[in-house]
Amino acid sequence: MCVSNGLGFLVAKLGVADRLPPWARIPSITKTKKPEDLPVRFARVLEELGPTAVKFGQMMSSRPDLLPPEYIEELERICHHVAPFPADTARSIVEDELRDNASDLFKEFSKEPLASGSIAQVHEAVLKDGSSVVVKVRRPRIEETVEDDLSIMQFLAEQADKLEEFKPFRLPMLVEEFGRGIRNEMNLMTEGAHTHRFHQAFKDDETLVIPEVHWNYCSPKVLTLSMVKGTYLNELADTPKGANFDNQKIAETILDRFLTQFFELGLFHADPHLGNILVMKGGKIGLIDFGLTGRLGDTLRRQLGTYVIALGNKQFEFAAEILLETGAFPPDINRSEFKAEVSGLLERYYNVPFEKIDLRNAFQEVMRSVRRFNGVMPRNFVLLGKTLVTIGGMVLRLHPEIDAAELAKPYARKLIVNKFSPENVSKGLVSNLHHLSMLLRTAPQDIRQIFDRMKSGVVEFAIEHRGLERYLIDLDKTGNRLALSIMLAAIIISSTSILTAELGPKIRLFGWEASGLGLLGYLFGFFLGIWLVIGIFRSGRI
Repeated sequence: MCVSNGLGFLVAKLGVADRLPPWARIPSITKTKKPEDLPVRFARVLEELGPTAVKFGQMMSSRPDLLPPEYIEELERICHHVAPFPADTARSIVEDELRDNASDLFKEFSKEPLASGSIAQVHEAVLKDGSSVVVKVRRPRIEETVEDDLSIMQFLAEQADKLEEFKPFRLPMLVEEFGRGIRNEMNLMTEGAHTHRFHQAFKDDETLVIPEVHWNYCSPKVLTLSMVKGTYLNELADTPKGANFDNQKIAETILDRFLTQFFELGLFHADPHLGNILVMKGGKIGLIDFGLTGRLGDTLRRQLGTYVIALGNKQFEFAAEILLETGAFPPDINRSEFKAEVSGLLERYYNVPFEKIDLRNAFQEVMRSVRRFNGVMPRNFVLLGKTLVTIGGMVLRLHPEIDAAELAKPYARKLIVNKFSPENVSKGLVSNLHHLSMLLRTAPQDIRQIFDRMKSGVVEFAIEHRGLERYLIDLDKTGNRLALSIMLAAIIISSTSILTAELGPKIRLFGWEASGLGLLGYLFGFFLGIWLVIGIFRSGRI
C-alpha cells in the first residue's frame, strides 16, 4: 500500500523492502523520491490499512505537540466505514457472555444496529421490566486482529525510530500509548466503569443526564446502558435562535458541566463531538459514549487552575512557565526563549475577543512552540486541550457572545484555595514525611553498598550503542555480496582453465567440442551472477 501510494521511499528507509513482492523491489517502481503531498498520502495509507490503523491515525491527530499541523489536519479527516456484522451474531455473543437466551434477557432486541464502529456496534433493546436500553456488542475476533496489527506497528515504529528524521515523532511511544488505549477500549467493562463514575458524579445534577450502567447485563464484550433520547447538538446548532430551545442557556450549561469535569471531578469526556451530546426536554444535556476519557491528577489540575488565574491576571510569562513545568523538555532547553515565544502568543490571543479567536489554531500554535523546543506534553494535557477546543467551538456556535474565561475563573480560584486548605496541606505533609522517612531509612544502606562495590572493584558501566543495527546489517550484506563476487570470479577463472585443459567428458555444442565440467561451471556462474545483480537492484543502491 505504501508503494502504490507513492511512499516507496519509506519502505526503503525502514529497511523492509525485502518483504515486498519481487516486482515492487525495483527502485523505479518504489519511487524513492519523497513526494510533496506526504501528509495526504500518509493518511490515505492508514485508511487503506483498516480500522486499527485508522484509529491510530485519529489518536495521532490529537498530538499536535509531536506532529506538524499539516499532518494533524489530514489525520483528523480520515475515517473508515465498517460494515455491521449480523444481528444474529450479536445476539449469539450476548447469549454466550451473559449465559442466557436473548429472549429471556430482553423483551425486544433490534435486528438493525443503531450504530456500527470498528470495535463494536450498538443495538436498541428493551429489558423485561420495560426499560429502554442500548446494548454495545464487541466485534467477533477483533482482539486477534488488533493484536496482530499492533505487533506490526510496533516493529515499524522501532525501525523508524532508528532514523534521525523520525525521532522527533516518538513513534514507539505513540504506538505503546495507542496499544494501551485500544486494549482498554476493547474491554467494554472499562467504558462501563467510566460511565458509572460519571453517572454517580452527576446523578443529582438537574442539567446533565448520564446513562446508567445495567451491570447485570455487562461483560468484557457486552455493555448495556440506559437509553438517552434527545436532539443531537449538530441538529440544534443549525436551528434558528429561539426555536424550541434556549441556545444561550444550553451553551452555558455545556461549558459549565465540562469545567466541572476538568476542575472538580478530574475525569472528563475526551470525545465530545456533536453526535455524543444531546439536548433533552427541559433543556437538559445528555452526554453519551465514554469510550475515550481523560484523567487529570491533583498536580495537573492545580497547574491548570494556576494557568487560568495567570492568564486572567495577564501574567503571560508565568503561564508559559507553568506550561514548561507541565511538559517534558530537554535539560538544555533555552527557558527564556521558550517563555518569550509562548507568552507572546498568549498575549496576542488575549487581546482578541473570544468569539473571534480560532481556538484550534491557537492551541496548535502553542503546541508548535512545544514541538520546536523538543518538548512532549502529557497525553491527558493534550486531550484536555483538544476537548477545550472542541467544546469552545461548539458553545461559540450556539452562543457567540459567551465569555468562557469568566465562567472558568471561579473553578480555578476554588481549586487554588483548596490547594491550601488544612485537609490538603495535611495530606501533602503526610505524603512528604513518608517519602522522607523512607529516604532516611534506606540511604545509609545504599551508600554503604556503593562504597563496598567501589572497594572491591566491581563497579560496572554499561555502554549502549544505539542506531548502529541498520549499518551493521548493511555491512553484513556488503560482505556477503563481496564474497559472492569473489566466488563468481573464481568460478569463471576455473571454468576457463578446465575448458582450456579439456578435462572431463566432452560435449559438442554448435559444432564445437568443449569440456562438460567447464560449461557446467560457466552455467553455475551465470545464475550466480544473475542472483547477485538482482540483489544489488533490490537494495536500491547501484
